[in-house]
Amino acid sequence: LSTIETCLPSRCHFLTWNILVDYHHSQLIYTSQRYQSILDKLKSLLPDLICLQEVTKPFINLLLNQIWLQENHYYIVFMEKTLDTEQTKSYGQLLLTKNFRPRSFSICPLDTTEKATDVTKQIIIARFGLNPKNTIDLVNLHLNSNGSRHAERKRCQTLEHLLQNLQTNNFMLIGDFNFGDFDLKENDLLNRYQEEVHDLWKQMYNIDEVRSFYIHR
Repeated sequence: LSTIETCLPSRCHFLTWNILVDYHHSQLIYTSQRYQSILDKLKSLLPDLICLQEVTKPFINLLLNQIWLQENHYYIVFMEKTLDTEQTKSYGQLLLTKNFRPRSFSICPLDTTEKATDVTKQIIIARFGLNPKNTIDLVNLHLNSNGSRHAERKRCQTLEHLLQNLQTNNFMLIGDFNFGDFDLKENDLLNRYQEEVHDLWKQMYNIDEVRSFYIHR
């Protein structure tokens, strides 16, 4: 049953961050300094809900030693594959919630069309209460990048599968989508669901102003 401990706060601060795995060009991305900067930023913000992507065991080890994590009563959900980093060079998602916890959660394959032995990416689906009677599913996902084969098709398949099969009318997709405003197939797909699904980025920000900032800064 849903309790106050499993309900989202009435005002909730979300953060999503791909913290960048260092299996490629590790000498160029200063992982130890970067991880510490990420942890410092999380400490300064203390969001209610944190979704991280490309998490590995070394980062989890650093995170679990953070005093602010314990002082602010964060619950943590992470994928088992994040602990196999040294053997398989794997990585995954992580979910942190402050002073509340999921009512339930599941770890599911990202690409439902792949054979189980071929699955390399997964998603976290966590269910929370909005109130004692209604729930919402929060999905921490990391869609395929353009470096993978048939990335565009796989992104569309994953999104369509989620939009059709999530067992609730209330859900939020959070994470690294690996596509932008000019990726036509993905945006056409989202436009087909525009009556049911709303792009919060476009609602919160004037896209033309954001583009202008990046062009002229």
